[in-house]
Parts: sequence; structure tokens; C-alpha cells
Amino acid sequence: MPVLIILLMLVVVGGIGAGLFLLVKKLDPMQNDKTENDKLEIAQDFLPFDDIRNNMIIMPNHNYRAVIECSALNYDLKTEGERDQIEMSFQQFINSLNFPISIFLQTKEIDNTRRVETLREEISKTLVEFPGMKTYADHFMSDMENLNVRIGNNQQKKRYIVVPYDDAVALDGLTDGEKAAYANKELLNRCNAVRSGLDAVGIITKTLSTAELIELVYSCYNREGFSYAAAISSNEAFALFVDGAEDKFVDLPRVGMLDLILGEAINKLRAGNVDSEKNGQGAMQEMLALQKEATRRMEQIRLKYAGYFVDGGET
Repeated sequence: MPVLIILLMLVVVGGIGAGLFLLVKKLDPMQNDKTENDKLEIAQDFLPFDDIRNNMIIMPNHNYRAVIECSALNYDLKTEGERDQIEMSFQQFINSLNFPISIFLQTKEIDNTRRVETLREEISKTLVEFPGMKTYADHFMSDMENLNVRIGNNQQKKRYIVVPYDDAVALDGLTDGEKAAYANKELLNRCNAVRSGLDAVGIITKTLSTAELIELVYSCYNREGFSYAAAISSNEAFALFVDGAEDKFVDLPRVGMLDLILGEAINKLRAGNVDSEKNGQGAMQEMLALQKEATRRMEQIRLKYAGYFVDGGET
């Protein structure tokens, strides 16, 4: 009897182990799924989204996504006071959101194909007028074609924020097209809120167009030369994320809060995220004309009356 029980236990444990092994193997991204599905008739059926148009990714069940590209911020080169200002501005930005966002970091090999082709065309036109520069042009073209090898860096890092809108399914009485149009407006409002908050941090942002979204999605499915796992495993991608457990506003004096407000205003002036739609071109030109002088005057006011973060919190 005990032998029978032991045999049954071995069978059960073996079955569980085999099931776990198959599950892990199936989830392993390095394993290629070679199974066939007769219900999938076109390549689009393999993709987790339905379409990309109107500056948004259209997901199943009336879910939509917009993507914002963000510039880098040289956090390591900032002073301690400037770092505090960045963290506090970022904390305020996160606390102001009433919808979820996702942060996506992408590292890929730099593709200079278009740039090299454009340069080759320009050189050809130049040599028609100045044929004596052919030797110089050949050396210059050779250097530019191998630029990544010469500088020892062929990697490009980009940072994105994915903004969702999943509430369109609850809009009763609207057609699919009307739901998509409503979602597009809501995504625009959400993207503007995110960009405004990041302006205060000092980050330059851009909402991706339809063509740019297609390029981003294409690069995600063509991963040759891409590096995701290494950055995540070494914690490099998340090394400078702000620690949410620390509340820097607790002991902040009033002069510090004044300086934070002035600093964020200067960052917003420098960012200059003004959409140039319809009559926005004129507003953009006038704002750019005033931006430099306004930034200079704001910096003078900040140094005269505040300067808390500029001086490292010693004011």
C-alpha cells in the first residue's frame, strides 16, 4: 500500500513538473511558436491592434493608445539643488494624473541609411559644380558611412510615454467612427496634460503622428539589433527613477516653493510646446520672439527673489 501511494505521488509530481516545464517553454520569448492556427487568414490577425490612424493606435474592444516621445534629461550633470527641483516637479506631475500611463524605453541600433543616401545625393550635386573636390568628397563619404564604427557607439535610446483611453466602449448610442473620434479628442487632452506636466520638469515632448507610430511599432516587431533584456536586468533603465517613498515637500520652505514655481515656469518657456494647428502658426512665431527675453527676465527674478534650488537649498 505505501508503495502504491509513493508511485501515485511520483506520477502527480511528475505531471506538475512537466506542466510547469511546458508553460515556461511556451512563455520563453526565445522560443519560436511554430504551431499553426487555421483561423488566422491574414498577417494582421497576428497583431494585437486593429489599425493605426489619426495619430493613435486602435486596439480591440474600442481601446486606443497615443504615444509621446520624450527628450533626455542630464540628471547626473545637475547640482543637488537642481536634482531636488527635478524630482519635486516630477512628483507633482505624477500626482496630477487621473489616468494611467506606461513608460517605454527603447534601445536600438542607429540606422543612418536615409542620412547617407541624402548625403550621397548632395555630394553628387556639389561635384557637378566643383569637380576638383572629388578626392575630399570620397574621403568624407567614407567617414560618414562608417561613422558609428569610428565613434564606437551605434546605439540609440528613445523614451516614450504611452497614453491610453479605454472608456469608449461605454459610450452607448455612438457608431464605431464616432467612438473613435471621441477617443481621439480625449487622447489629445490627455497628451496635452502629460506634456504640460513634463514641460515643468524640463523635458521636451512630442506627440507621435500616424507615420511615426507606424515606424515605432515596426521597430518593435523587427528586433534585430535591439537590446531590452540587458538594460532591464542591469537596472540601467530604471536607475534614475524617483523614489516615491520620499516626500520632498514636507520640509520645503516658502522660498523653496517660490523658486520651484519660477523654475517650472522657465522650463515651460524653454520647452515651447505650442501646437501649430490652424492659426497657431502666428501664435508660435510671436511666442518664439518673446520667449528668449521672457526666459532671461524670469531667470533674473528667480535669482533676485528665490534661487533656493540654484544654490542647492542654502538660500
